[in-house]
Amino acid sequence: GISKGASSCLLPATTEPPRCSCRAAEPSEAAGALQEPADSSSERQPGGVTANECARPQRPYYSRAAAMSSTSGEVLGFIGEWYDAVPMLTRKFLIKIFVESNSIEIYHVGSGPSKCFLRKSPLQSDLSVDSFNVGEKVLINSRLINLVDYADPYTRRKLSAFNDSNVVVLSPDAYHNMGKIMGDFESEGLRLDKLTTVQLGEAELSELLPLLGIEGPDGQLLSLWTSGVLVAMSLKGQQSSTRVPEMVTSLKSKYAVSQMEGALWTGSGLQDFFFSGARSFATTATFDRATCGVIRPHAVKSGNAPAIIDAVLESGFEITALQMFSLDKTCASEFLEVYQGVIPEYPDTVLELCSGTCIAMEVKAPQASGLEVCSAFRELAGPWDVEMARELKPKSIRAQYGVNRVLNALHCTDLVEDSVPECLYFFDLL
Repeated sequence: GISKGASSCLLPATTEPPRCSCRAAEPSEAAGALQEPADSSSERQPGGVTANECARPQRPYYSRAAAMSSTSGEVLGFIGEWYDAVPMLTRKFLIKIFVESNSIEIYHVGSGPSKCFLRKSPLQSDLSVDSFNVGEKVLINSRLINLVDYADPYTRRKLSAFNDSNVVVLSPDAYHNMGKIMGDFESEGLRLDKLTTVQLGEAELSELLPLLGIEGPDGQLLSLWTSGVLVAMSLKGQQSSTRVPEMVTSLKSKYAVSQMEGALWTGSGLQDFFFSGARSFATTATFDRATCGVIRPHAVKSGNAPAIIDAVLESGFEITALQMFSLDKTCASEFLEVYQGVIPEYPDTVLELCSGTCIAMEVKAPQASGLEVCSAFRELAGPWDVEMARELKPKSIRAQYGVNRVLNALHCTDLVEDSVPECLYFFDLL
């Protein structure tokens, strides 16, 4: 997601970085106790993104950075890994995040002494302190780094509270409000971590409903819960285990039609039921007169996925399948292969698609509308070029949530003949 004109202050991947005068902290050092050098804030990274790219929509909710801003000189440490394709080696890095100045410093960690890989520099505009946690992927100067561990006990202790998770299930009666409900949780700092649509049979429902505290199932309940797709979403955030049930109770008054049509539900054991891999659920995708949409990782990270999903539904389209994926570079390249040589930003677009979790959708046109879904959905997405979208289609999804030609919020199938194959890639092959 780096602009094409941006220069990199990192050395070429195949060149061993020289020794740096700054002290290299070992991974075992308590990063939180480290102090910022007084004169290092003047070191700025060359290049960067344009002013328009900085004006992207921001997460509206409470952040980790805000929670820790009262601690002067706060420094968080992570261990990251990057696969260097030329020598076919996985390189390990110590990454230091300076919370107060929103800066980053990276050291190469090998068998010998640690060496400075990136001097202290401001974070890229598409990254923030919230972007860094174990299990996340960050794209730094075209290098996709996996954050595999905390570098010190201080960071582990400080961030563990933000990794609490809980699962919410939306019953079929909440289908048209799914984007709004997701947005309500995101606005309170409970971000989407896992997401899928399922359609359950009677036997599976007899296991699920007791976990939700629902007695039955009787005929009416079965009729409701089998009338359409269910949405299961795992939400991660501070004190999620206690805050999610409280929010579910509160949001029922907003979205529930009756006690039976309760819209959203939570309970114990739902993480294992939906996301442990112990059960295999059939896809809800139909692969018939449908097209594919993918909410890009940058839009997921910035908290805009719920608004994009809501925009699709409010425009009359039907989302028949929805699932969150974390792609590696091979999968991202395979999926975007038909665009190689078509878009000049192809390499950066591949990197962006595997830089975090994305949300794939199978989309259908409104019933009896007579619309050709691929073209109609492409119209809703807007032009690939975000600046052009803002000029020509200011209400399109890319105009509202895109940043540039690489970070353009939403992928949509370009050609009718590619619509079903792209849906098959996510909802059958993967």
